[in-house]
Amino acid sequence: MIIGFAVAVLVLVAVVSAVTIVANQPTPPPRPVAALADPGFSIGGVTSVTFSPDGSSLATGDNDGSSYTWSVSTGRHTATLTDPSSQGVQSVAFSPDGTLLAAGDADGNIAVWSLSSGSQVSTFSDPSNITGSGVSSVAFSPDGTTLATGDGDGSTYLWNITTGSKIATLTDPFSVSEGVSSVAFSPDGTTLAASDGDGNTYVYDIATQRLIATLPDPNSHGVYSVAFSPSGKTASTETLATSDGNGSTYLWKLSTQHIIAAFTVPGGRVAKSVAFSPSGKLLAVGDRDGSTYVWTIATPLAPPSLTVTDPQSKAVNAIAFNPDGKLLATADGNDSTYLWNVNLG
Repeated sequence: MIIGFAVAVLVLVAVVSAVTIVANQPTPPPRPVAALADPGFSIGGVTSVTFSPDGSSLATGDNDGSSYTWSVSTGRHTATLTDPSSQGVQSVAFSPDGTLLAAGDADGNIAVWSLSSGSQVSTFSDPSNITGSGVSSVAFSPDGTTLATGDGDGSTYLWNITTGSKIATLTDPFSVSEGVSSVAFSPDGTTLAASDGDGNTYVYDIATQRLIATLPDPNSHGVYSVAFSPSGKTASTETLATSDGNGSTYLWKLSTQHIIAAFTVPGGRVAKSVAFSPSGKLLAVGDRDGSTYVWTIATPLAPPSLTVTDPQSKAVNAIAFNPDGKLLATADGNDSTYLWNVNLG
């Protein structure tokens, strides 16, 4: 009887141990569902990424001087848009109707392409490309009539897409050396945010072209990227995210100009890019060390809901959610863009 009892105990221990070993196995890290390698080669890699409004296409801007478009469903490269004068595309943006793609380059030029014909329909030249750092960011207004461009000399310009004329010059009041890093329109198109490398984000009223708010980075670090929450449809509810060189991303309530939440990437690495999900419930931040973190807005103090790591361990230069919020694109410094399943909200 004692022998039988001992054998039963050993069997039970073995079973429990087996179950424990299985339960303690680490969860495998997320893997991209697609990898898109830009056909050209450049030192800085993919600088910008954006989905078309209907989510069927993806556009990437590359330091090799070209913009590339891709089919999201197949992952196939569909077009190469190369400006002969470009020494490097730094930012790309689809028009709201998906028919045009704007590309700002390191030479201070902005090319606007017809996606149906693959030809340039207009070209704008940055008036103050003194430092030679070019156009750092481009953004279409929600109605598609205006293009905003930010440059390395601290100026943001508004352009009429139809006539090709410059509408306004919005000059960064305190930019000393780093220039404008990112521009973004509010969802209703009434305001424009422009961040700079000196640690400030400026908010302008589009109708009057006046500066209405200055948001200084709490860490006194350069602000790399800005994004408006799609949830804020009016001036009283507008929320703006700003990511900085100290690994922090802040959410600002623009009506009060106060910070309402803060998200910090582990290790305090440089937060190079920021994006809201279309629902406004999620915030993604890509960092210089190759990780992208996705937080639930409602729980800023909680750990990220999802972390994805660049397969080549390269810096994440740009990120974007697709229109239904189920895919996240991350563009890296080695000419690759990865698509990840998100579907968190």
